[in-house]
Amino acid sequence: MGKLSSTAILAVTAACVLAACQTTKPEHLASASASAPVAASASAPASASAPASAPASPVAPGQSFIETEARGFSPSSETGKTTIELSLLFADPGSVRSWKVSLADEKGVKKTYAGTGTKLPTDLVWDGKTDSGQPAPGGLYTARLAVDYEGNVPAGAAASKPFILDTAAPTGVLSISPSFFAPQSPADKVTIGIDATPALAAIDSWSMDIYDPGGNLFKSFYGKWEKDTSVAWDGKGVDGSLVLSAQDYPVVVKLRDEFGNVGLVKSTVATDIIVEKVADGYVIPNSLLYFKAFTADYRDVPPELAKQNMIRLDMLAERLRKFPDYRFEIIGHAVMIHWDDPALGKLEEEYVLLPLSKARAEAIKQALVERGIAASAMEAVGVGATDQIVPDSDYKDRWQNRRTAIFLLK
Repeated sequence: MGKLSSTAILAVTAACVLAACQTTKPEHLASASASAPVAASASAPASASAPASAPASPVAPGQSFIETEARGFSPSSETGKTTIELSLLFADPGSVRSWKVSLADEKGVKKTYAGTGTKLPTDLVWDGKTDSGQPAPGGLYTARLAVDYEGNVPAGAAASKPFILDTAAPTGVLSISPSFFAPQSPADKVTIGIDATPALAAIDSWSMDIYDPGGNLFKSFYGKWEKDTSVAWDGKGVDGSLVLSAQDYPVVVKLRDEFGNVGLVKSTVATDIIVEKVADGYVIPNSLLYFKAFTADYRDVPPELAKQNMIRLDMLAERLRKFPDYRFEIIGHAVMIHWDDPALGKLEEEYVLLPLSKARAEAIKQALVERGIAASAMEAVGVGATDQIVPDSDYKDRWQNRRTAIFLLK
């Protein structure tokens, strides 16, 4: 049951004084409520000289009240508060014949509650649904209480302050700078900016989860919302490991408004092609092209991935041109599905993985020739699943095995 506010208690006291003394309500009580009451109409008290046969004047019942516990709510709140409570006060409970509460936005009534005077509620709980059980549209609502009294007591009415039914989650966009991130020194960082737009409710907080290419959580950030919020990320995960060369790290930002409604904003941090020094030269650990499944076709993929493939091939050719005196060994790798069955694994390696990894290495070689790298300086090799970074049984991290590395050798 809802608790009556101090305002409501004052109203009850005022109503009792009015009924006993038949005087008008003091002005200091008329403005005390947090809700917006509408006084019941009443005619003036009968004159002492009025004829005995004159009809009796109605007793002013004072004022009824209806108010909300909060300034709004969200039926889809992540904080657990998915309803709103309405507190009710009937000015003359003993005389109530019937009552009705209507919840309406600017376009009309969406939800009603009604009853008789035999059992008067002190509170009602609304879950944001209409009388037909469908979700009500979001917006500003007002709760109105109408009371019909017995005898000569005139009808009463009250209205709450407007409150928010929050059904529209915050929206926004992410900006990533630079477009391709290469953390080759401690000073290198990528800036992830959040540009958010609230709906009716104010944005309260945000969180950001960055995932590795295998879909595993890599790094998280969170905070209270401020305009122009951004994160400067050094490319390190929660365990201190650094992002890999030429990979995509999905970013998911949650924007929470004051009522717990959550909007998702997504983007991707793309890492640049990183050239690493090794004992006998250099290596590009992964050139990362997106291929059509079980083929060496990097063009017949979704448009956004096809566009990214072209950008990465251009970047790769640019990197290799900086090593004119080197030869390039392009090595394709693959993931074995039948790692737990030696017989099937052997067949998979021979007839699927070796040809596929070789074909993908050749596809990259041909793309680099088209970009001005001499074919005679390159060799394409496919090694299938014979040189893995992690075991193929590691479902969480075996995505790292699916790669095309390029060794730069003298």
